[in-house]
Amino acid sequence: MWYWVFRSINLVLLKIFFRLKTEGRQNLPGKGNYIVVANHCSYLDPLAVEVSIPKKIYCLAERYLYRTPLLRWYLKLNETVPTGKGSSKKAVSLLADNKIVGLFPEGRISKDGRLKNFRRGAALLAAKTGRPIVPCAILGTFEALPYKAGFPKFVPIKVKIGKPIYILKEFDEVIDDVYLQEGIIRIRNSIREMLDAG
Repeated sequence: MWYWVFRSINLVLLKIFFRLKTEGRQNLPGKGNYIVVANHCSYLDPLAVEVSIPKKIYCLAERYLYRTPLLRWYLKLNETVPTGKGSSKKAVSLLADNKIVGLFPEGRISKDGRLKNFRRGAALLAAKTGRPIVPCAILGTFEALPYKAGFPKFVPIKVKIGKPIYILKEFDEVIDDVYLQEGIIRIRNSIREMLDAG
């Protein structure tokens, strides 16, 4: 319940103050669940993705964020999954239960707004579960609220949803790193192309 309460509030705030626009909803898979992957250069990014995807997202959040009491309260009510020990297993379980999982493969916020290298988590989840990756490019959040900014600037924010990326499911316990790297490159290139297109 709380997820939808927060989502409604965030949607109103982002629409009013940042004139949020979402493009590419037609690219979302019509059936089944998927893995949402996006670039990350602001604390506004999770909110922008959350309100742009019409279904509930169980987002992976860096464990250090839970150290702040108010933020920990929000993250727990929003049913996020803390990264670290057991997070991959939990994400696989959620995907097996037909839930949508979201993550930011750069790991932490990009301090200069540029797209960083991706970790292998998203490709690994896709290879383990066979679920498609839905790439999202978030534009404007770095200008609105960069890392360690004291107050946001009310500039437009846009979320672009790309076409799903399919990585064949692997049934081996150990998945080849080269295979995962190919998947990571495909995901990152898709997001980079959307960012470059503006």
